[in-house]
Order: sequence, then structure tokens, then C-alpha cells
Amino acid sequence: MGKLHTVAVRSMPLCYDDFPFYIIFDKLITSRELNTEYTGYKIHVKTLENLHTDVIDICTPNFMHREQIEKAIACDIKNIYCEKPLTGIYEEEKLLVSLVGVKEVNNQVGLVLRFLPAVVRAKRMLQDGLIGKIINFNCHMYHQSYLNPDRPISWRLQKEKSGGGAIVDLGIHLIDLVQYLLGPIKKVRGVTKTVINKRRSDRGISPVDVDDFAHLDLTLDRGICGVLEVSRMAAGKDEDTVFEIFGTEGSIKIDIKNPEWPEVCLWRENTRKQGGFVTYEEVEGDLKKIWPSGKFSLGWMVNCHMASLYSFLLKINGQQFQYVDPPDFEDAASACKILKAAYTVITS
Repeated sequence: MGKLHTVAVRSMPLCYDDFPFYIIFDKLITSRELNTEYTGYKIHVKTLENLHTDVIDICTPNFMHREQIEKAIACDIKNIYCEKPLTGIYEEEKLLVSLVGVKEVNNQVGLVLRFLPAVVRAKRMLQDGLIGKIINFNCHMYHQSYLNPDRPISWRLQKEKSGGGAIVDLGIHLIDLVQYLLGPIKKVRGVTKTVINKRRSDRGISPVDVDDFAHLDLTLDRGICGVLEVSRMAAGKDEDTVFEIFGTEGSIKIDIKNPEWPEVCLWRENTRKQGGFVTYEEVEGDLKKIWPSGKFSLGWMVNCHMASLYSFLLKINGQQFQYVDPPDFEDAASACKILKAAYTVITS
């Protein structure tokens, strides 16, 4: 993830018109032995001590985030960007929300699917009532990344270090999108499954104590209900993320295969539309600012991270967005609260 963020930031001057910043890659904090000519950072260090920087970008495993955020604040760093989840533990995330508030630290979390143009445009369509009153939704994120039983154990498969399994790793993105697009989640229930219970490690064989698959039933305000599924064991699915919303006048489908535009069904017209059949000036203005044009696209994944990181740089330099709402520590904690509730009521 640190490599992906570095690619995103290094590409910004080439991908954005009139890029307003001069970025110095000062320190790379890593335990790996890397050449500075390879990474592009001035120096490599192994600890967080003696930090002097305008912005810190935290891309480490979940269990390291709290200590690193607290150390960054102690070093008087006023701009902290952290990968998701913030920690994966709700009580810790509440504490960090309070801490950055007291210290007046600008903060953001890498819940990057908010920056997909299809998501931003869909949110505005929903606000405009394009598909009428919302009835229900379903969303899923399917990967096959842990289907191989020979893949060794990692921190993502150990609850003490990850905070949870597929729900924490993948589900947090969808939980954030549900709340971002449709409103707060009020009730949750679900089922999880661990498909491969043991994996090889440097100690021989180690137990896997997190979920590989999860199914959640969610209830929101106004009678809206929906289904959320995540899996890291979905054969044939390198990346399959879909979010469908059904209303009394039609439906909206966000599919990662088309990151630019949602598919809209208007049932009275018996039509399916994709593209700019309806646009909103404030939405297009924000997207033009933070989403690279097709000529300079680096693929939806890098584009999402680049848009998120760029929005943070713009935000901390006082620029306002008309419509896009970058996710902060409080948004991350709100999603983590649902994660905690889900694990409380889930049956395996």
C-alpha cells in the first residue's frame, strides 16, 4: 500500500492540470532494506521518532496505526492520512477521533471508493430523487485472494493484528458507502465463515481466527433494508464490487467495472442508461478537480487513491469542495462501530 500511495503522489504533477504543490518525499519509514534511488525518498528510517514533516501518510498493518498516529500527534504533525481501517477496534478509534479533535489535526482515512465518479454521481442522483423512494439495496465485494490453501498466514488472518477478517478488510469500504449514500445503519445481523482454518507459518501451522466470508443484513432509517456480502474466497473474482440501489421509480447500479458512471434504470420509461444523460454542475466541478482525465488514467485503483490523497492536500490548504465529502477519522469510527455490532451478533 505504501508503494501504491507513492505512485499516486508522484504521478499527481503529471495527471492534474495546474498542480499547485511542490512535494518533497522526505522520509520513508520501513523495516525493509530499500535503496533511496529506487523509492525516491530522501532518507529511510525504521522508527517514528524525530518526525518533522507537513503530512504523514500511514500505510502499515492495522495493529500499528494507533501507536503511529499517537506518535505523529506527539511530534506535532498537523496533517495525518491513514489507510483503512483506522485501527479496526471501535474503542481505539473513538479515542483517536477525540485526540485529533483536541489537537486540531487535519485527518483523513483511505476509504477511497467514495471518490469513484460513479459513486459521486450516484449520490447526487439519489439526492435528486431520480429513482424515487429507496426500498432496498444489495452490495458485494468478492475477491479470490485467499482461496489458495498454500498461501501462508499473514497479519490479515490474525484477529489480534487485523481486528477481523473479510468484513474489516473489504466490508468497511461497503459499510462506509452504505452510510455515505443512504444514511446511518441502525441494525445489523449476519453470518460469517472461515473456509481455511489453518495455514503454514514460520512456526509450522498456525490457526486462522478471522472470517473469509461474511453476509450481513442491514436496516437503515425510513424502512430501507439491504444485504452486504464480502468474500476473499470467491473463485474467478479478482475484483468484483457491485452496489445496487432499488427505488420506487427505478434503480442505480455502481459496478467497479465501470468506475465513471452508474447504470440507471428508469422503469416508467423502460430504459437503462449509462453516461451523462443527467449531470450536476457541482459534482462535475469536483470530479474535474480530483479525478484524472481518461488520457492520464492509471486505472481505477490508483485513480481512487490519487483522488483521495489529492483531496486531502487540497483540504489542508483551505480549498473547499462543492459536493465531494472526504472521509475523516470520525467517518472511519462510524463504520467501525458497525463492524463491532456485526461481530457481536454474527453466527458462524
